[in-house]
Amino acid sequence: MNFWWVLALQLNETVGKNIEVATDTALFEGILVKIENDVIKLEETLIGYERETRFTFIPLSSVNFIKIQL
Repeated sequence: MNFWWVLALQLNETVGKNIEVATDTALFEGILVKIENDVIKLEETLIGYERETRFTFIPLSSVNFIKIQL
């Protein structure tokens, strides 16, 4: 079995939940929208003068760790 395939399968079970994803250069936090073609799609809410929502795409190969908040 391929590690990335198993990871994607497990992450699909947490769609709609809040997660943290760390890469070498950044820490992302948001709602897991979907995982497709070994890419995580995350909806982040940026708090500042106005709230802004953006979608972030993170390749699985760039991920150092994922924390799922249940």
